[in-house]
Formats: sequence, C-alpha cells, structure tokens
Amino acid sequence: MIFVNDMTKAKWFYSELLGMQIVLEEENKLIFAFDGCQLVTYKCEKTKEVGDYSNEARTVLVFDVNSVDQAFKEMKEKGIPFLHEEPTQGRYAAFVDPFGNVHEIAERLTYL
Repeated sequence: MIFVNDMTKAKWFYSELLGMQIVLEEENKLIFAFDGCQLVTYKCEKTKEVGDYSNEARTVLVFDVNSVDQAFKEMKEKGIPFLHEEPTQGRYAAFVDPFGNVHEIAERLTYL
C-alpha cells in the first residue's frame, strides 16, 4: 500500500508508465494488479521528499526484472526519475514516483 496526493497522476504513472492493470478505481483508492500481486493506493494530502534514501528507514517496493540494464533504459526513456545515474553493482536501481514513494528494480537472484 502506498499513499498519493493525485489519483489521476497515480493512475497515469502506475498504469501507463509502469504497465500495471487497474482492477479497482474509487474516488480515494486505486488498486493495480501486476505479477499476481496488488498495489493499493490511497489518496493523501501531501507528497514527501525522498531525503537521504539509503540512510533513512523506509519501505521500498522491489520489482523483479530479467535485466536491470534493459528495464532501467526503458524506464528512463519514459521519463521515470531514478535516484542512480546507472544501476548499482548489486544489480538494482531505485526510482521514485511523483509522490516521493521509492521503488526499485532488481534482477532476481538464484540461490543454490
């Protein structure tokens, strides 16, 4: 669950830019479906600055991708802002939605 201050912009960002399917739309709530999961958004009054991302406690949604490099390139081309100039050595990259919510793309690790 995340909070957003503009439902129209949230609908555009999560549906149009990130490709999530809208499964419920109400005045103060949107629910998106992706990869067998749901993202619930509720309307709030204010946005939040990202701050010192890796040094402050926060909740982060991480999206598994096959290739961080490819997803990073495609998302940058859509104008999605990233907190990194390029994916990190750990094979992830953090991006921010229009409301200050931070998410990451990461390559799935396989453990033996």
